[in-house]
Amino acid sequence: MYHSISDSDDYQELPRACRPIGYRIGTGVFEDHLAALKQDGWSSISLEELITWTKLPRKAIVITFDDGYADNYHTALPLLLKYGFKATFFISVAYLGEIGMMGGTELKELLRSGMEIGSHGMVHDLLAGVSESDLSRELKESKRSLSKRFSITTDFFSIPRGYLPAALPRLARTAGYQGICTSCPGFNTDRIDPFALKRFPVRSSWMREELEAILTGKGILYRRLLLIENIRSFLRRRHRYKYLLTESKKL
Repeated sequence: MYHSISDSDDYQELPRACRPIGYRIGTGVFEDHLAALKQDGWSSISLEELITWTKLPRKAIVITFDDGYADNYHTALPLLLKYGFKATFFISVAYLGEIGMMGGTELKELLRSGMEIGSHGMVHDLLAGVSESDLSRELKESKRSLSKRFSITTDFFSIPRGYLPAALPRLARTAGYQGICTSCPGFNTDRIDPFALKRFPVRSSWMREELEAILTGKGILYRRLLLIENIRSFLRRRHRYKYLLTESKKL
């Protein structure tokens, strides 16, 4: 799971809710990742292909981008095409066309280039403590907006900030989605629940070595990276419960 691909350290031009602190990687690092995937024989597939194919390529990978940064179009797309990869781009709908974010023209070009577009919600809000009616509205409005504007079905939802409310998978099914991408680290097999798809978040500190460790799924570095991500997932859940407790005391 990528976010921003840029050599800039300046986040100030971006919407406050979408600043990729800790998730932005440099252009050279990203190209090195793609080169490593290519050299090792990996094939990129879409999320639709992941959940519908009866037999996937032995080395199949889904490349995703969250938030909808302009550098995804200007920097990531040309490199993806150069190395023959496809990707899924999850869009925070309310920020379409904002400074530093992609607009309609860029998204149409992504689609023309064979890329997949999904929903990342309306305003990139934390979904902890949100009522089921508001969750349903978030799912339906973002899906409807993207589908209508770009003549697509918008089948997949990526959870903003990695928090997965218990009701979200059920509500997403009702809204017509085919799957949900989480921030939980791990690999997806043909037995995975499509409404709990796992992803490895690519951190700013990652180089080629970290990517190759994840791809092998073994070794000391892989175990260390997996442990770090599992700890972060635990802390996110703990923060969510603290948030809910704080909010309940205000009532």
